[in-house]
Amino acid sequence: MAGLSDQDVDIVIEKFQTKVSISEKPELGNHYEPNTSEPIAQPLRTLDEVLLWKPDEDGFNVATIPLAKRTEAKVGKPYTLLCHDMMGGYQEDRFVQGVPKLECYRYYHWQYLDMFIYFSHYFVTIPPPSWTNAAHKNGTLMLGTVITEWNDGAERCKQVFASESAYKTFADKLVAIAKYYKFDGWLVNIENPIAATHMPQMVGWVEYLTKEMHTHLPGSKVIWYDSVIIDGSLKWQDMLNDNNRVFFDISDGMFLNYTWNEAKLKDSVKNAGERKLDVFVGVDVFGRNCFGGGGWNTNKAMSVIRSNNLSAAIFAPGWVMEKLGREQFITNQNKYWGILDEFLPTHGVSSLPFVTYFCRGYGEQGFRNGTVALVKSWCNLSAQQIQPTFLQVPQDTPDGKTGHQSMDHCVKDGFNGGGSLLLRGTLGQGQVHPYRIFETGIVPSHQLLVSYTVKCCNAVDACVYLDLGGDQGRVILWTSGESAEDKQPMSAYGLRESEQLDPSKLPVSKTTAKYTAYAPLKEGSHKNMQDIVFGCDSSSIHCIGWQTRHYLLPTSAFGEGAKIEEMGVLCFPTESDPPKMDYMVRIGELKIINPDSLKNSSTQVSNLTMVDDSWHNILPHITNVTDQASFCCTLKWDYPYEAMHYDVYVSGVNRDPNHNRDLATSEVVFIGRAYANLFRVCHLLAPTVNGKEGQLEFKVQPSTQEGFVAPLAAATRIRVAYS
Repeated sequence: MAGLSDQDVDIVIEKFQTKVSISEKPELGNHYEPNTSEPIAQPLRTLDEVLLWKPDEDGFNVATIPLAKRTEAKVGKPYTLLCHDMMGGYQEDRFVQGVPKLECYRYYHWQYLDMFIYFSHYFVTIPPPSWTNAAHKNGTLMLGTVITEWNDGAERCKQVFASESAYKTFADKLVAIAKYYKFDGWLVNIENPIAATHMPQMVGWVEYLTKEMHTHLPGSKVIWYDSVIIDGSLKWQDMLNDNNRVFFDISDGMFLNYTWNEAKLKDSVKNAGERKLDVFVGVDVFGRNCFGGGGWNTNKAMSVIRSNNLSAAIFAPGWVMEKLGREQFITNQNKYWGILDEFLPTHGVSSLPFVTYFCRGYGEQGFRNGTVALVKSWCNLSAQQIQPTFLQVPQDTPDGKTGHQSMDHCVKDGFNGGGSLLLRGTLGQGQVHPYRIFETGIVPSHQLLVSYTVKCCNAVDACVYLDLGGDQGRVILWTSGESAEDKQPMSAYGLRESEQLDPSKLPVSKTTAKYTAYAPLKEGSHKNMQDIVFGCDSSSIHCIGWQTRHYLLPTSAFGEGAKIEEMGVLCFPTESDPPKMDYMVRIGELKIINPDSLKNSSTQVSNLTMVDDSWHNILPHITNVTDQASFCCTLKWDYPYEAMHYDVYVSGVNRDPNHNRDLATSEVVFIGRAYANLFRVCHLLAPTVNGKEGQLEFKVQPSTQEGFVAPLAAATRIRVAYS
């Protein structure tokens, strides 16, 4: 193996030699699906597994997205916790690189949640990385679960609480596990009696675990479930009282059991004192002995909980799919969370980079730069982007006229990922339709590079607005400018600053009393940005109706102490005297980033290597294919920055795995997307060579967290010669 410099393009090439020796299946251990060798997430089932666990042996399951900063609700607002118990856990979501199907459980109402607990009935539940990545992008904490129950649980507790040394060893492992997999805490659920002689150790364990989690993972949470009481009995209290408050006092909060009544909640408020927001009142969506009966009546329980200003723990909202089926899941999911909307304080993302393609982590197909790159259904929550804060409802337009309008997610078309945001309505003469999309709290302390991508039709256009809150007004990112590009100041980034416009001349002037407006970058500056975004000469990219506008906003665009509190879209007719019309506008991308990040846009991966390679017969479900062998391997690499994702390509094959078409072996074809710095190639069909030498060449193309794509022509690659 050697690193070489290609004479035509400055690239790094690693070379490997492999012998085609057919084996029945890959032998990789329990972190992989046995037949396909796909990496999978799984729990730790026994105490021995926990105590023998070591870091750096399960890289596929490490989350890669840091927790985004978020706007915070006003002081005194209660919290919302979701406890995800879906058919025992580790369903389709256990497949780290996603699954080729759409009918999986998905969640995208992150604006309502402060914490998400991934729950199962295994001893130590480690959240699959896709859930942690999706939660972190949207500013939500992700917790795992420690549960003991029945006789097996009692036996484990005897061992863990036998001594101070034993419980500290166990707690230290839990801290190390959370730190390695990059999630944010634990739900502790002890549902078996504890011997009275072991109670001091159990109390010490909860206190020590909470302290160590806070030390090693600042901001993390340890939540105690209302189960065992101070004498070791398993007696659910359905309230906070003297029987269980010792655990409340030494943890970050208590998750109350579900069979409470209003009197118990009022007593819990009194007993919690200043910490009443740390009391999470359980609501079982399946309605098992739960106030209101759960399901579509969950709002009845939520109404009582919020009337006491207590926090809520919503358990098993997978009911929407388990009980009502998969066919109408999205409709039912939206209906369920819409019913609860009035009881759920919202938050938005307030950190940079703020980048979203509105992808929910699934699709009927996959899009790249406005064209179809994947022609099959898929689901991978690691692909989920920042989700809208607001649920759109019909609203009055600023001139007092009401026009139908709606906002939905659409999987039929997209710019990148699995879909786009679809805005629809009916515009009359003189109307402008505003759509509130994101709550945020971005503080513009430097120049901002802003862009959005739209697809419009029916003589309607759209622009993005940034609301600054208070009396600071609104910044309009208009669709065009008036002066030549060279009239604008040149920035340190090789881009001209956006032209400031006279707002009184814009047809959306009625939307707000005070605002400034800016034009998109033009000519050379626009072309430079497009080249960076696509990682190539953008004139060769055809986006099929999608239009991207870039803006470099000076610091003067924002007043002193200003904060971007809301982002939205204005839809308006392009004609001066239009007839009443129906319209559709798709939003495919919205970005706000620090322009300093431009300097990292072309950085390639390094130290690309291949391990765990093997050859196999074609999998049984693949038919009508001859003269092929099945190749598996793991690609690993380094990258110095946080990445949005990595696209993996191959040449040397004559079948496209994503489009089911024949290829010339010289063609470079996309085979998958990684969200960590490793990728498992699973049963790639490679032409048999009958005694000759064949060659596969893999390329890895990084995208920065700002969405800038490194040039594919210069991507680091591995050449695999086989015979």
